Amino acid sequence: MESTPTQKLTPPLLPVKSWTSYGSLVAGPLVFFVLAFAGLVPFEPKIQLVIGVAGWIMVWWITEAVPMPVTAFLPLVLFPTLGILDLPTTAANYTNPTVLLFLSGFIFALAMERHHLHTRIALHIVKLVGTSSQRIVLGFMVATAFVSMWVNNTAAALLVLPIATSVLTLLEADFREAGLQAEFRKFSTSLLLGLAYCASIGGIATTIGTPTNAVLLGYLRELYQIDVSFTGWFVVGFPLAVLMLIATYLMLVKVLFRVDVSSLPNASEIIDDKITALGPVTFQEYAVSSLFILTAAGWILRPVLIDRFGLGFLNDTIIGMAGALLLFSVPDPSSKTGLLFDWTSMSKLPWGILFVIGGGLALAKTLESSGIIKIIGEAVASTGTRNAWYLMIALTGVVLLLKLFIANTALATIALPMAFGIADSTGINPILLGAPVTFAASFAFILPMSTPPNAIVLTTGQVTIKDMMLAGSLLAIIGFLLLIAAAKAYAWMI
Repeated sequence: MESTPTQKLTPPLLPVKSWTSYGSLVAGPLVFFVLAFAGLVPFEPKIQLVIGVAGWIMVWWITEAVPMPVTAFLPLVLFPTLGILDLPTTAANYTNPTVLLFLSGFIFALAMERHHLHTRIALHIVKLVGTSSQRIVLGFMVATAFVSMWVNNTAAALLVLPIATSVLTLLEADFREAGLQAEFRKFSTSLLLGLAYCASIGGIATTIGTPTNAVLLGYLRELYQIDVSFTGWFVVGFPLAVLMLIATYLMLVKVLFRVDVSSLPNASEIIDDKITALGPVTFQEYAVSSLFILTAAGWILRPVLIDRFGLGFLNDTIIGMAGALLLFSVPDPSSKTGLLFDWTSMSKLPWGILFVIGGGLALAKTLESSGIIKIIGEAVASTGTRNAWYLMIALTGVVLLLKLFIANTALATIALPMAFGIADSTGINPILLGAPVTFAASFAFILPMSTPPNAIVLTTGQVTIKDMMLAGSLLAIIGFLLLIAAAKAYAWMI
C-alpha cells in the first residue's frame, strides 16, 4: 500500500495587503510609546502622554488600521488609564450637544428614506430643471446637494445613485440608436461625477450636513464658548455651496465633458414614469416633511424665539431632538407599530460617525487643557507671521493636500486644533481660520479614497480615475480660491 504524504498544516502566507494592515495596526501603539516615553518632545510628562495618544489616534485614523469608530474608543480607555482625564469627563464628550444634534439629523434622514420622501424630492427636482442632457446633469447635482444638506455625503450618494443609474440605463438605448456612444460616455461621466462632488458640496451648507461641521461646532463650543446657530452657519455655508455647485456644473458640462445633444426624447417620460410609480403623496410623507419643516423653522428662528419669548435654554440640539422625538410619537394606523417611525428603523443609523465625533471632541478637550494647542500657536507666532490672510492661505492649502488621503472628519479633527492654536497666539478670530479649514476638509474631489461618494460612483464602471483626477484637481483649485475669496464672510457665522 502506498503511503499518503503527511499534509502540512502550515497556514498560507498572508497577502501583502494584510501584512500592510498589520503594520498600520502596530504603528499606532509604537508611535504612542515613542512620543510618550522616548523623550523626543521637550515637554512635561503629561503633555508627552497626550501627544503620544494623539499620535496613536492619528495613525489609526489616517491608515484606517481599524474602523474609525473603533479608534474613537481609544480616549475612553487611555485617558483615564494614563491619568490624563477621568472617565466621566472623557465620556461626556460622546454625548456632547453637537453629537446629539447630528443624531437628530440622522433620524430625520432615516425617516425620509423609510417613506421614500427623498426619492420623490430628487425626481421632482430633476423634472423641474428640465430633461435636456445638461439639465438632467444639473437636476441630479441639485438633488444630491439638497439631500446632502441634511444627511452625510455617503448616504446622499447612496440615496440618489440608484435613481441616476436607472435613468442612465434607460437613456443609453436612445444614445446608441442615434450612434452617439461617445456622447453618452461624456453624459454619464458628467452626471456621476457631479453626483459624487455635490454629495460633498451640499454638506457644507448646513450645520448637520456633514460630521466635519460638527467637529468645528464642538470645538468652538468647548474651547471658546461660541455657539454657531443654524442660521449663522447657513448664511455663509449655503452661498459657498451654491457657488461651488455652479462651478462644478460649468466645469463638467461646459468644459470637460460637453454633450452636444440638446434634448433626449424619452427622458421626460422616464422621470414621469418613476414619479407615477411612487403613487400619490402619502400621509407618512406629508407628516415627515411637515415635522422636518417645523424643525428647520425652529433652527432658523431660534434667535427670534430667544429674544421674543425669553427662551434662553433653547439651542439647535434641543430643537433637533424635539423634532426627532415627534417622529417617534405621531400616530400612523397603517404601520405595524401604529407610529410614523419606530426603533427598528434605527438599525441603519450610522452610530460609528457619532463615536468618531465624540472621540474627536475628547481629543480636542485634552489638547486644549494640556496646553498643546497654545504651544503650537506660539511656535507659529514666533516666526513673526501674524497676517490672517497668509495663515488662512497656508492652512487651507495644507488641508486640501491632506484631503487626498485622509477622511473628512479625521482631517478636521487633526487640523482644527492646529488652526485654533495659531489663532490664539496671533490674536486672530478663531472662526477666520477654523471655517475655511473645515470647508476645505469637505472638498474631496480628486481621488476615490478621498471620500466614499467618489469611490461609490467609480464602482459603476462609467467613471475612470483619470476623469476623476482631472475634474477633481480643477475643482480643488476653484474651491481653494473661493475659500480664500470668502475670507471676510466667515465672521458672519458668529
